[in-house]
Amino acid sequence: MKKGYGYVLGILFLPFILGMGSMTGSGTPDKIPVAEKKFNATFIDQMDIITTCTDVSIEGKTYIEGRKGKGVYTIPFEEIESVTFLSKGDELRVRVRLRNESADELILDADRKAYGRTGHGTFQIGLGDIKKMILKN
Repeated sequence: MKKGYGYVLGILFLPFILGMGSMTGSGTPDKIPVAEKKFNATFIDQMDIITTCTDVSIEGKTYIEGRKGKGVYTIPFEEIESVTFLSKGDELRVRVRLRNESADELILDADRKAYGRTGHGTFQIGLGDIKKMILKN
């Protein structure tokens, strides 16, 4: 009788034990998407917390991708000075200030994440949680 009881408990708790790894998030904390080119940036989040990072990317890419009208545009980090984020309803609008002193506006996917490395470890933040991103060469 006792063996059967332990077996039943083991089966009941098996999903919880197997799921424990997913509670810590995706991947290990020291791994972020690796981009081919290296960029540094300062992020200011919606709570005005400033974080300076190296190895910055958006989902492993070194460009901003967004919609404008019916088209999809990409702007490489090399051309960007800063990006100001503004949530309007369900849309995440950004104003991209370019190094040539011009600017452009795009609508981004707020579910995407930006990644980088700090002096203390890795950093990730949802695009919808950013107030401003300042890129440095």
